[in-house]
Amino acid sequence: MMVYVKQYPRGSLVDAKGMVLIVALLILAALVLLGTMAVMMSTTDMKISANYKTGNQAFYVAEAGIEEAIARMRENFAPTTGATGRIDDADPTNPAWSVSIGGAGPYTSTQSILSYTVLIVHQKNSANQILYWGDVNGDGVSERTTNPIGATGMANKNIYLATSSGVAANANKRIVVEMTKVPPITAPAALYVEALTTIQGTSTSVIGLDQCGGANMPGIVTTLTADTINKTGNPTVSGLTSSTWSVVGGAANMDIQAVINEQKGSANFSYNVSGATHTGMAWGTPTMGATLQNPSSCSTTNVVYYNTSGADIKLAGGTSGCGLLLVEGDLEINGDFSWYGVVIVTGAVRFLGGGNKNITGAVLAGDSVDADIVGGNANIVYCSTAIRNQTESQPLRRLSWKDQSI
Repeated sequence: MMVYVKQYPRGSLVDAKGMVLIVALLILAALVLLGTMAVMMSTTDMKISANYKTGNQAFYVAEAGIEEAIARMRENFAPTTGATGRIDDADPTNPAWSVSIGGAGPYTSTQSILSYTVLIVHQKNSANQILYWGDVNGDGVSERTTNPIGATGMANKNIYLATSSGVAANANKRIVVEMTKVPPITAPAALYVEALTTIQGTSTSVIGLDQCGGANMPGIVTTLTADTINKTGNPTVSGLTSSTWSVVGGAANMDIQAVINEQKGSANFSYNVSGATHTGMAWGTPTMGATLQNPSSCSTTNVVYYNTSGADIKLAGGTSGCGLLLVEGDLEINGDFSWYGVVIVTGAVRFLGGGNKNITGAVLAGDSVDADIVGGNANIVYCSTAIRNQTESQPLRRLSWKDQSI
C-alpha cells in the first residue's frame, strides 16, 4: 500500500496559521509576565508607602515626646510634683544627672495614646564638664559656657540633651534636641547707656543698690567715659560705687538689638508705629513700694514690643506694665508711668514732663548718637528679682535638633 504525503508550498496558509498561534502564545506569556511584575511592583510600592507612613508617624511621636519634655521643664508647669508633674533639675552641677519620661522614669507621660520615651541629661563637653547657656562677657548675648554664673552674677542655665524615641506600628524614630531655659537679661546697672546722658531734677533717683536680695550694681554704667553722664539740679545716683553719684564708664558694649531680637518672638503685645503717642496703656499693674525709691512688685510677666521703623513711641497718661518693654527706636515717657521688669530700647530714652515715673528692674538704652535724658520725677530702682522673673517662666529654647533614627 502506498501512502502519499501532500506537501504544501512554503508561505502557504498553514504556515501562516502556525505563526499566528506562536505569536499569540508569546503575547500571552508577555502579558502574564507583565501582570506578575505589576502585582509585584504594586506590592513593593504599597510596602514602601506603608513604611514611609509609619516612619513619619514614629517621627511625629518622637517629636511629641520632645514637646512634652519642654512643657514639663517650664518653671510654671502644674502640677509641680508627682510622676506626671513638673520635671525639676534637682542636681544642676552633677554631670551624671538624668531623668526620663517613661523607661527608667521617674516620670510617666501625661498622655497614654502615643508611645515614646524621653531621656534628659546635662549636656557636657569632651572633658565631661557641664555646659550652660548665658551671657558671660557682658554683651547681652547668650552663648555656651562652662561657667554657671553670668556677667552680672545671676545664674546661667543648664543646657539639656533630650533624646526622644518614638514608636508607631513597626517603625522607630529617634530625635535628639539640645534645649535650655532662658537666662536672665543682662542688666549691669539700674541704667545702661551708650550716649551722652543727662540726669536732671532733685526728684530724680537712679538706684543701683539691690533691695531684692541680689548683688548691688552701679547706678549708671556707660560705654563712654564717666564724664559723659551729666547732672542738673540735684538728682541722686546711688549704687555699688557711691551713695550719691555712682557712675561707671568704659562698660562692655551690649548688643541691644540682639537682646530685643531674642525676646520679641515671645511678645504678647506687638505694635508697629512711627511717631505715635499711646496714652493710658495697661500691661499689668505693679504694687508700689513703701516709697518711690523702694522696689515695686508684680506677678504678671508680659512682653511688649514696639517697632517704630526708626522713629519713636511716646507713652503717656498713666501707662503701666509688668514684664519686658522692648522698643526698636526711641522711647519718650511723659506723665505718670509705672513699670516692673526691664525696659530695653535700641534708641534713646527720655523721661520728661510731670508725674511720677517709676521703674523697678533696669533700663537699657542702646543709641550711641542721641542723648538720653532722665528727669521729670523719674525713679529707676535696680531689682534682681524683677529682672530674673521676666525670663524664668518662658518656654525652653531649642539650641539644636537632630534626627537620629534607629
